[in-house]
Amino acid sequence: MSRYFSEKQVIEVVAVISLFGFLNRWNDTMATTLESAPKNFAADQLSSQGWVAGKHD
Repeated sequence: MSRYFSEKQVIEVVAVISLFGFLNRWNDTMATTLESAPKNFAADQLSSQGWVAGKHD
Protein backbone atom coordinates (compact mmCIF):
# COMPACT_ATOMS: atom_id res chain seq x y z
CA MET A 1 0.00 0.00 0.00
CA SER A 2 1.15 3.50 -0.75
CA ARG A 3 2.71 5.58 1.97
CA TYR A 4 1.00 8.77 0.82
CA PHE A 5 -2.33 7.64 -0.62
CA SER A 6 -5.02 5.29 0.58
CA GLU A 7 -5.94 2.31 -1.58
CA LYS A 8 -9.15 4.09 -2.61
CA GLN A 9 -7.19 7.19 -3.67
CA VAL A 10 -4.76 5.10 -5.71
CA ILE A 11 -7.68 3.44 -7.50
CA GLU A 12 -9.23 6.85 -8.26
CA VAL A 13 -5.94 8.22 -9.63
CA VAL A 14 -5.46 5.18 -11.86
CA ALA A 15 -9.09 5.43 -13.03
CA VAL A 16 -8.66 9.09 -14.03
CA ILE A 17 -5.39 8.38 -15.85
CA SER A 18 -7.03 5.47 -17.68
CA LEU A 19 -10.07 7.56 -18.65
CA PHE A 20 -7.92 10.33 -20.12
CA GLY A 21 -5.81 7.76 -21.95
CA PHE A 22 -9.00 6.36 -23.48
CA LEU A 23 -10.32 9.82 -24.38
CA ASN A 24 -7.00 10.80 -25.99
CA ARG A 25 -7.05 7.68 -28.16
CA TRP A 26 -10.76 8.11 -28.98
CA ASN A 27 -10.33 11.74 -30.02
CA ASP A 28 -7.23 10.89 -32.05
CA THR A 29 -9.01 8.05 -33.86
CA MET A 30 -12.12 10.13 -34.52
CA ALA A 31 -10.05 13.24 -35.44
CA THR A 32 -12.24 15.26 -33.12
CA THR A 33 -12.25 18.97 -33.96
CA LEU A 34 -10.55 20.99 -31.26
CA GLU A 35 -12.49 23.82 -29.63
CA SER A 36 -11.00 27.24 -30.29
CA ALA A 37 -9.82 27.97 -26.71
CA PRO A 38 -7.71 24.81 -26.28
CA LYS A 39 -6.53 25.02 -29.89
CA ASN A 40 -5.35 28.61 -29.40
CA PHE A 41 -3.71 27.73 -26.09
CA ALA A 42 -1.86 24.80 -27.65
CA ALA A 43 -0.79 26.93 -30.61
CA ASP A 44 0.53 29.67 -28.29
CA GLN A 45 2.26 27.35 -25.84
CA LEU A 46 3.37 24.38 -27.95
CA SER A 47 3.97 25.61 -31.50
CA SER A 48 7.55 26.60 -30.62
CA GLN A 49 8.14 22.91 -29.82
CA GLY A 50 6.74 21.73 -33.16
CA TRP A 51 3.08 21.13 -32.24
CA VAL A 52 0.55 21.45 -35.08
CA ALA A 53 -3.19 20.79 -34.99
CA GLY A 54 -2.91 18.32 -37.87
CA LYS A 55 -5.99 16.16 -38.41
CA HIS A 56 -7.74 17.84 -35.47
CA ASP A 57 -7.83 21.21 -37.18
